[in-house]
Amino acid sequence: MEGQRTTQSFWNRLRNMPLRYRLSISFFFLAFFGTTSLTVLAILSENDLIIREERERMHGYHRAFDYNIQAQGRWAVSVASSMARNPEVAGALANQDRMRLIQLCYPAYVFMKRQYGISQFNFHVLPPRMLIRLQRLYEFGDDLGYRKTISDALSSGKETFGLEEGLTGYGIRGVAPVYHEGTVVGSVEIGFNFGSVFLEEMKNQFGIEASLLLPDQDGSSFKSLESTTGQSFVREEPAYREVFTTGWPVMLIRKEADREFSVWVRAFDNYQGKIVGLAEFRVDRSGTLRVIHHYRWLMIGVGVLGMLFSVAAIYLISDYFTKPIARMVTFAREIATGSQVYPLGLRPSGEIGVLAEALDEMLLSLELSREKIRDYAENLEQMVHLRTRALRESEEKYRTMVESIPLVVYRLLSNGRTIFVNHSVEDLLGIPVWHVMQDVGFWKNKVLEDDRVRVWPMMDRCLREGVEFKAEYRILHAGGKQVFVLDHAQPILDEQGHVETVDGFLVDVTDRHRLQHQILQTEELRTLTEISARLAHEIRNPLVAAGGFARRLLRGMPEEDPNREKVQIIVQEVARLEKILEKTLAYLKPFEIVAERASLNDLVLEVLAEQRDLFKEHVMTCSVDLASTLPFVPLDRPLFKRVLGSVVQAMVGYCHGQGGLSVQTYSGENAVHAEMEVTSVQISPDDIDHFFYPFTTRLDPTKALDLPLAKMIIHKHRGVIQLRRSEPDKLLMNISIPL
Repeated sequence: MEGQRTTQSFWNRLRNMPLRYRLSISFFFLAFFGTTSLTVLAILSENDLIIREERERMHGYHRAFDYNIQAQGRWAVSVASSMARNPEVAGALANQDRMRLIQLCYPAYVFMKRQYGISQFNFHVLPPRMLIRLQRLYEFGDDLGYRKTISDALSSGKETFGLEEGLTGYGIRGVAPVYHEGTVVGSVEIGFNFGSVFLEEMKNQFGIEASLLLPDQDGSSFKSLESTTGQSFVREEPAYREVFTTGWPVMLIRKEADREFSVWVRAFDNYQGKIVGLAEFRVDRSGTLRVIHHYRWLMIGVGVLGMLFSVAAIYLISDYFTKPIARMVTFAREIATGSQVYPLGLRPSGEIGVLAEALDEMLLSLELSREKIRDYAENLEQMVHLRTRALRESEEKYRTMVESIPLVVYRLLSNGRTIFVNHSVEDLLGIPVWHVMQDVGFWKNKVLEDDRVRVWPMMDRCLREGVEFKAEYRILHAGGKQVFVLDHAQPILDEQGHVETVDGFLVDVTDRHRLQHQILQTEELRTLTEISARLAHEIRNPLVAAGGFARRLLRGMPEEDPNREKVQIIVQEVARLEKILEKTLAYLKPFEIVAERASLNDLVLEVLAEQRDLFKEHVMTCSVDLASTLPFVPLDRPLFKRVLGSVVQAMVGYCHGQGGLSVQTYSGENAVHAEMEVTSVQISPDDIDHFFYPFTTRLDPTKALDLPLAKMIIHKHRGVIQLRRSEPDKLLMNISIPL
């Protein structure tokens, strides 16, 4: 009870003190506790801040480690792929001609080893077996069945890359299959050593010590494979075993002698996704700790001095301000009670003087203010209504404008959540607006996996650091197709410089990419055509000579000669090859269209009349439905008859049993059409896709180039030819020629 009365007496005395003393005491305790709390909090959080900063930095090294592996793997597989596409290399590998491969590729190996640091340049054949090691020419012929990258590339016919153990240890390897005459005959391998060179690049890039560790047989300890420190060591800590078992990285603090290090331990896996070892990144933190310790004592000293200065300043300031404030309080109380009040007459400088003048003016204008308040209250509701309607109309105009433009316009929060997107996203991606708004990670997850390594860091910088984002990448449509988009986003910052929202737009650039691809294909086709024409000419001369010798030999042989039948086969096969070469040269030889106004109906009737014997041979019916008012179109009559004849023969060739052919002509928008449909068809989807490819249909090889030539002739007429399955057993061909 005595203590309670003492406390009450203290608070009573405190309330009765003058304002300047109460302010001085209050501000003293605020300054004391504020300064003390901030100092203690700063000291206590120093280590956490250091750990957090070091962890973020280690995460960056972690990502850089993965990125360097991926980058070297992609570079290796791209170089291997370019070598695989070399026709001379493919031919030599198909013949397993080691000397020819060495002549073709050894200079390239020497150059890339010196310029880019590659360590492996190998050729393999089926079954997986080493044909050539350019870096070790006298080691070959060994079984490579244990090399998963090579087995996958040879079996799937697709490129592979990744980290894998080989004869010389672990390496980052890229493997590309080699095709010869449409068949996989082997593979090419480009590889980098995964060791000291790789670690030195990490050290040079980030200034850290890096090491690679491999487990012993039971996984209880880890021995260093390579290290930038140049020292060999063994790690037996439980943390290392846990990282190797779970795959989750961990950061450790290690003390060595008088130095302290931050150590980041992470697992790395091979091409098959199996964890095979650990990577250790080590950063010296002794210098950072010394600086932090120095600033800790500096902070304490500054806090003490600041608190003493605050106490003295608060007392003087409070005395200066409290006296006129006391008079103004009395003045305000008199105004509140309605007493007759006279102006204060205080004229101190600064804000206090302004406040005193304001009180005097308030007294004079009080009645006028009350009248204005009444008028304002009467008009407030109408003003609010008009303002609300104007804002609503402005919002509707903005939304209508945004919804009408053919772009995807969006707004994101700094956490990636979409707070607005127009309905153009439904046209671009086939996804409703509500789904985009609900999915926080929608935009990042829609980026195709191959583009994420490049695009995701740019997106993160935009959301976290406020850096403008502009990139082209591929995004997945709801229907499964890939869409190329241009994404341009501009961060909006708040007053503190933090990202508040991000405004951006997406533009569909798929057509532009498709056009670029078509241009590239055209250039490649032109080059291939020139090579093929030269090759056909080179083959034709010895073939003609061989055919002439075979025919003369046949004429001079008696009928009873047992070798006469073999010579006859040679003559027949040479004649067949001469026809194929003749077709090939005709296909490759440039030609021009000599067009004249002609009737498509007349050409159709002429071709069908010439193919009557073909219909009888296949026991087929033929029905014709020709448009009576079909306009004339510019056609090269001989060439176009050749087109129609080749198409009819090819479609009939896929007919089994008693089928039928129906032909129809009709006029469309700015074009005329000839449509042919054949029934009782047995054709695979792959045959449809390759219908116009040379030597891929069921036609006689001597006619294998008729369909590609027909397609080329139609394109020369600026027309279009399309093939599709109308029903399971029906094949439909449509030819359109512009007016």
